[in-house]
Amino acid sequence: MKKILSFLIPAVLLFMLIGGIAFKLKKNKTTAEERIYHQPSAESEILADTTSLLISTTDTTELSFSGVFEPFRETKISAETPGKINHITVDAGSVVRKGQVLVQLDDALLQLQLQSVEVQIEGFTADVHRYAVLAKADAVQGIQLEKAQLSLKAALVQRATIVEQVNKTTIKAPFDGVVLTKLNEVGGFAAPGTPLLHLLEIDQLRFIINVSERDLQYFRLGQSCEIIADAFPEKKITGKVSMIASKASIANTFPVQFTVSNASGQALRGGMFGKITLTNKSKQL
Repeated sequence: MKKILSFLIPAVLLFMLIGGIAFKLKKNKTTAEERIYHQPSAESEILADTTSLLISTTDTTELSFSGVFEPFRETKISAETPGKINHITVDAGSVVRKGQVLVQLDDALLQLQLQSVEVQIEGFTADVHRYAVLAKADAVQGIQLEKAQLSLKAALVQRATIVEQVNKTTIKAPFDGVVLTKLNEVGGFAAPGTPLLHLLEIDQLRFIINVSERDLQYFRLGQSCEIIADAFPEKKITGKVSMIASKASIANTFPVQFTVSNASGQALRGGMFGKITLTNKSKQL
């Protein structure tokens, strides 16, 4: 028994000594690892970034669109009936009003034709009156009265036709505007379809910009926007959206048209450049 105890006691002490040494080494290792810097993993970085993006912020940006002013209406005026040009009452740059006489063609031949028809109408009117009296007395057949009446109607239609031709020899302005160019002179010949004057309306203008499909959301019909003309940056010009294209152009952009009232003195001209600046407020997550 004494031999067994003398053997077990040293063994237990040795085991306890080894266990204490192992515990101490493990504790030292844990302390050392805590003092070492660990680089965060990719997953933790993504999580941190996602967390930061969840904070709502308001981002304000300015959207600028450049465009060009164009005349609200323009047309090349030509004669509807052929004739020699007797008078041109305007020149390039002249301001005209709707209904103002611009060109007067020679109507002498038409006036002679009109006088001839007037004589025929006078004779047919007398025939109708005479045949009407004779028909009541059964002195002539009713068909003679009918022929006279038809002849009178035909002459009246012919007179109306000539009067319309005479009216067309006087060419008037179809709208208020400015003469851009004069394309013929007094003594020249006016033929149907051949331009005589180039007329522009600039009391109102169109301002046209081209926007991408992404930016169409910022415009709606009837919307008012402030336009800055490059030539007059100090002037405040208000335009109203009058047209948004329903089909993209060749450049894959959508024309947006504004109607603009010209400033006093018609300072704006077709072909001038300008821009529109919109403030866009968007929330980023």
